[in-house]
Amino acid sequence: MEASQERPRYPGAPNAKVFERVAVSEPEVIQGAGVVLWRVVKKTTEIALVHRPKYDDWSLPKGKVEPGETHLACAAREAMEETGFEPILGPEIGTAKYLAEGTPKEVRYWSARATGKSTGPRDTHEVDQVIWLSVADAKKKVSVEDDREIIKFFESFGINTTPIVLLRHAKALRREEWEGDDGDRPLDNKGQRQAKRMLSIYQNYGIAEIHTSDAQRCIETIEPMAKSLKMNPIYSEDLSEYRYEKDKEAPLDYVWSLLRPDLNVVICSHNPILPKLVKKLIGKKNFKKIEVDLLPGEAFILHHRDGEVVAVYWIEAPAV
Repeated sequence: MEASQERPRYPGAPNAKVFERVAVSEPEVIQGAGVVLWRVVKKTTEIALVHRPKYDDWSLPKGKVEPGETHLACAAREAMEETGFEPILGPEIGTAKYLAEGTPKEVRYWSARATGKSTGPRDTHEVDQVIWLSVADAKKKVSVEDDREIIKFFESFGINTTPIVLLRHAKALRREEWEGDDGDRPLDNKGQRQAKRMLSIYQNYGIAEIHTSDAQRCIETIEPMAKSLKMNPIYSEDLSEYRYEKDKEAPLDYVWSLLRPDLNVVICSHNPILPKLVKKLIGKKNFKKIEVDLLPGEAFILHHRDGEVVAVYWIEAPAV
């Protein structure tokens, strides 16, 4: 694809919410994750609240991160277990820190759109009722001030964002271990295991398309996920290192064409390219907060609305 002479330059995102790179929290702090699960009914945004009979309170869906589980996966799991709705995850919107029976607890929250029909709470001993309320009524109904503050964050942030995942390929053979063309260099054993676990991270983003560099290591990274989602990947030289060396604008042109409100997309490419893409899309000032090279299997997730990136954060590689 040739760069358009009239392509608008991306203005950056001076007000984007940027989450700094954090992988592991303090071990003595109980880790949790939850969602502000929302839907729109007759042009009114409604939020799901759950009733916990043990505490006789109304709260946002949330729960404890299980061993080996990511916060993202926990947030999606808790939404499904406590409400019966399958969530499409949006941006991370805030963190609540408090003491639970004298022990520090930290709960990260994501905005999440409810899809499909509810199968009901999985364990009625933990959650016995689910109700939908307007944002204003939900703020009044919740029992804990922390939940009220999270809802306020959600309200100020807004809905209807679209995710774009910028994924670095999984771990490949080192260049010195490969005698053939670099574009044909495959994943090593660890990279193959990482590739098989990509779906567990990104399946709750409502992915509609998967685009990838035509390098073999990128193709192998997304193949298991594409197969599970029954998608045909879209291969592009514009996302390759070879093309980038010739035209530094080619990847930006390509990604710019995918910033559409109806397209949840995964893009698999290379380390020299992806951080520079993010820097251009969110602005130099914001990028300083996350200015890192991606390790194999890591990603940046950008959420955009009306042509502007409004949130970006880093995703660690699958644990293998």
